[in-house]
Amino acid sequence: MEKIEEYSILIARIKYADGTGSKSRPALVIEFNDEVIETYRLTTKYENKSDRIKSKYFEIIDWFRAGLEKPSWIDTVQAYELDRKKIKIQIIGNLTDRDIVRLKDFLSNVD
Repeated sequence: MEKIEEYSILIARIKYADGTGSKSRPALVIEFNDEVIETYRLTTKYENKSDRIKSKYFEIIDWFRAGLEKPSWIDTVQAYELDRKKIKIQIIGNLTDRDIVRLKDFLSNVD
C-alpha cells in the first residue's frame, strides 16, 4: 500500500451522503490512523449547487499538480471515514503547500 499522508488525494469507494450507495471517487485525507482514514470528498460539480452548499466547498487552485484531471472542489460539508482494512485505495497526489495554507484558513472561517 502506498504511504498515506495528511492532505494526500486518493481514489476510494465512498458512500453517498444519503446512504443509498457508493461510488469510486477522489477524496482528501484529513486524518488517519492504523484503522481509519478520515476524508473529505472531492467534486467537479460546483456551478449548480445552492449558495449554502457552495459556501462549504473549497476550490483547489493547483488541481492538476494535485493529481486531478479536472478543476475540483473539496466538499467540507461532512467528513467520511474509510476502514483501512476493508477498502482499497489508490493515492493519486497531494495538495500543494499553497492549497494547504488556503484550506486551513478556509476551515478556520467556515460556519
